[in-house]
Amino acid sequence: MTDRPIVVGLAATFVGLTALLAVAGVVVHPVLLFVAIPFGAAAYLLSLHARGRLDERIRSRTVSRAAARQRERERRTRERTRRNRAAAFGGGSGRQTRGSGRRTGGDPGGSGSRGGPGNPGVGTPDPMGLEAAYRTLGVEPDADEETIKRAYRERAKSLHPDAESGDEEAFKRLTRAYDRLT
Repeated sequence: MTDRPIVVGLAATFVGLTALLAVAGVVVHPVLLFVAIPFGAAAYLLSLHARGRLDERIRSRTVSRAAARQRERERRTRERTRRNRAAAFGGGSGRQTRGSGRRTGGDPGGSGSRGGPGNPGVGTPDPMGLEAAYRTLGVEPDADEETIKRAYRERAKSLHPDAESGDEEAFKRLTRAYDRLT
């Protein structure tokens, strides 16, 4: 249904039927009020479609569900990484002992980081790996800078905190991923 005047006409017809049934429900029999409910719902959906808002609502709900699934996957990945690191270092290393500010075992430098390019300073862990950054932006690892920039702009429009379906934490993750890849 791409012809908006037809959709507007259908919406107006359903609004009229809803009003007629509501009045008849008050005057004739209250059962007609319950019959008016589906007509009212149809009128509402048709009016949303005629204004172009139905697609926006469906898209925003789909995006927010996809973002929730992505957050859950990332949480599971972090938890799995923590368990693997704990198993690799014997379960107890890397923890601070009571009363001391020193780490016991694990990383000999005590920095907790891998160092190198992309890691801003000693002692600060890598905020986001390359693989996670590519996943967050939804691009392939061999994507060029223009593709990364385009993907960032598209995702930023929907995730920006000022947008209708904005998610501040997801937007921060997206920005970190973009910074990591550019």
